Amino acid sequence: MSQREQAAASSTNLGDLWLEAAIAELATAYDAGARRQGSAVMRGSLTLLVSTVLLMGCGYRKPTDAPPPISVPAAFDEGGELVRGAPKPSPKPAETTGTQRRDARWWRHFDDPALSSLIEVALLRNQSIQAGWARVRQARYIAMQVRAARMPQVGAAGDFAIGENLTPVIGNIRSTQLTASAPVSYEADVFARRAREHQASKLDAEAVSRDQDALAISISAEVAESWFDAINARIEVAVREEQLETDLRFLELVELRYREGLNSAVDVHQQRQRVAGSRAALALAEAQTDLTTQRLSVLLGEAPGRPFPLADAALPRIGPTPDVEVPATLLDARPDIRAAQTRVEAADRRVAAAIGARLPQITVSATPAYTWLRSESTGGDFIPGGGDGVSTPEDTVSGFTWNVGANVSVPIFDGLLGRAQIRTERAVVDELVESYAEIILNALFEVESALVLERQERLRIGYLESQLELAATTLDATRDRYRAGLSDFLPVLTALATKQVAELELVASRRQLVSYRVQLHRALGGSWPEEFRESEQ
Repeated sequence: MSQREQAAASSTNLGDLWLEAAIAELATAYDAGARRQGSAVMRGSLTLLVSTVLLMGCGYRKPTDAPPPISVPAAFDEGGELVRGAPKPSPKPAETTGTQRRDARWWRHFDDPALSSLIEVALLRNQSIQAGWARVRQARYIAMQVRAARMPQVGAAGDFAIGENLTPVIGNIRSTQLTASAPVSYEADVFARRAREHQASKLDAEAVSRDQDALAISISAEVAESWFDAINARIEVAVREEQLETDLRFLELVELRYREGLNSAVDVHQQRQRVAGSRAALALAEAQTDLTTQRLSVLLGEAPGRPFPLADAALPRIGPTPDVEVPATLLDARPDIRAAQTRVEAADRRVAAAIGARLPQITVSATPAYTWLRSESTGGDFIPGGGDGVSTPEDTVSGFTWNVGANVSVPIFDGLLGRAQIRTERAVVDELVESYAEIILNALFEVESALVLERQERLRIGYLESQLELAATTLDATRDRYRAGLSDFLPVLTALATKQVAELELVASRRQLVSYRVQLHRALGGSWPEEFRESEQ
């Protein structure tokens, strides 16, 4: 049997077979007992039923942890440099990493105090984070509600009644009664149905808590991306301003040569057009700076308009790709994977609870009470002295009363409702197992893609730096030839455009490299410290 089939087969159908046999045996014995009018057969049948369901209650075995439904590779491939002639690095060997989970405060690797401060503020004030904690509290309170079914139910009741009854023999009876009671009931969870429901609800709360950890990782990554976008937008504005100044200097040169009769008007118009385009691009870059800071304010739970210390901020220097742990560690480090695993376990408990719902339910009840009664009889033939208007003295009684009982409920035939409920819960397990497998595959893909893209982006940055150096050299050469009158302005214009495009591509590529490192840290997950958690009280 494959790992996926083992994870899906979280409950056994032996309980169904035993229950069907017990019900059939009970029905046969009941018919025989009705025909023979004998009690011995009925007692034997009831004994068989009780013994069978007791065995069935012990027949279900819950797994402690849902196994991964797919095989996990021993190491990340990490891709290869996708260029001709570049060697593909060999996969790193699998290593044991111990039991300590990875710290999810990945932003500390960027050594940016401003970024650390912004993320910590967001984790405390972001509305999505706060809504997530509300969901965690809801799940915990729901688990408390389910747990209540496992506890004795104790109440308090009081009755007060005044009445008068008319009888031809005794006459009129007037009474006043006051009763106070404390009913107590308890369902004996013989087959652990309530226990399984409680376990499932607690696992649901645990899964929601892990969803909150995954949300915190996502929000911290969004804050980091917005912060780096704001820095990059400021860098782009600076590059655009420098390019505009260069375009203006070339425009002065072209206009000077035009006035001296060394240029045509076309060259002037082309350069003026380029200056106008540079100004338009600069305006767009400045607008992008405002948008990124506004987005950052919203992530921090504030209205747009907060100033940020961007004057001295710079993109972090991205060092070598860190050594990642073996893929199997993702099963424990990624909160979304752990949440999926927990939901599989919760669904498995509900299969057991659905099986237990088809078994006998025993409820024990007790009602201690205190009763005070006062009565008076008037008239009637049996009253000494007889006749109308003759009454007996008031009689008052009081004291404690109690009653104890037990109720046994055995589902015999429910129109196959119980069977359908069990099969429904098993189908839920199958669905969650498939979702569990998909989440694991996506996590592996996210890590692999981040490693590959970071590697390729480093290679691309090297090529872009070489391109920018060549573009600057070409621009200087074409400008010198133009000043010397050895060529027209078109080669200068082409070289200038190429250099400016290379500058912007290099800025964007460096920003993208930072983004890939953020994606890598996000994909690796981690365990959140207590200061970022809400109290479970």
